[in-house]
Amino acid sequence: MMTAVCNKEVLKSASSAQNETASQETNLSDAEILRRVRDIRASWSLSERAARREEADRRFENLIETIFAEAA
Repeated sequence: MMTAVCNKEVLKSASSAQNETASQETNLSDAEILRRVRDIRASWSLSERAARREEADRRFENLIETIFAEAA
């Protein structure tokens, strides 16, 4: 059996802290999003790119397995 713990300090934190666009610009163009993504990816090392690709492949495989399991 699992026990849930309520940490009120976490509950009080602002959810907007997770999203930089929550209180700023809410409608970014596709071009602006693409530019930001490219800037972020440009800072990744080769090993980080490989690790992220492996993680993405693993998540995609899990997604496909889940979809086909639900269809069966």
